[in-house]
Amino acid sequence: MKRRKPKQHVSLSEVAALHKRASRMKRQGEALESLELLDEALEACPAYVPALLLAGRRLQTSGAPGPAEARAGMHKARRYLQQAVLASDRSAASLVELGYFLYAVEGSMEAAERYLLAGVEKSLTVLEDGWSGLIDVLYAQGRLEEAVKLGQRAQQLLPGSVRIATSLTPVLAALAAPKREPAQPLGRRRSFE
Repeated sequence: MKRRKPKQHVSLSEVAALHKRASRMKRQGEALESLELLDEALEACPAYVPALLLAGRRLQTSGAPGPAEARAGMHKARRYLQQAVLASDRSAASLVELGYFLYAVEGSMEAAERYLLAGVEKSLTVLEDGWSGLIDVLYAQGRLEEAVKLGQRAQQLLPGSVRIATSLTPVLAALAAPKREPAQPLGRRRSFE
């Protein structure tokens, strides 16, 4: 039995750097080099979602020379996108990417609709959480008018959001409260020395 060499450890920042280099290669002639960098990144870290998503996209547009290569490329793209959904715990971006793939490449309308709808719902949840958090931060900073404007904008897009309404409640109460005059300073403190 032949002993396998242990894989050399590659840091996450190195994997991210490979992905970044590959993502900058956008010209048609750079597709193969980009895919090689992505394969290297995924060999080092198979669950690196940004590389899985980009590799899935690039494989769809790489222009394989023949039908057999094109089918193999699409099969690999589908596998990468499915892995991205799994590795990201069904992130909105990965669900949308897989949905588009299922629609555009495979013509699977029902499956595409399910994934795209799940991606949209996940996106709205993230958006709602982000707006709610931002309203809370603006309130904590005393930027009440900005918090109200942001809350109104959020409620236009998500009119039934309890989370947005809950974040806006203390902001609106603070704006409605009568303004008090600042306390008069008591003067200089005398030294008891």
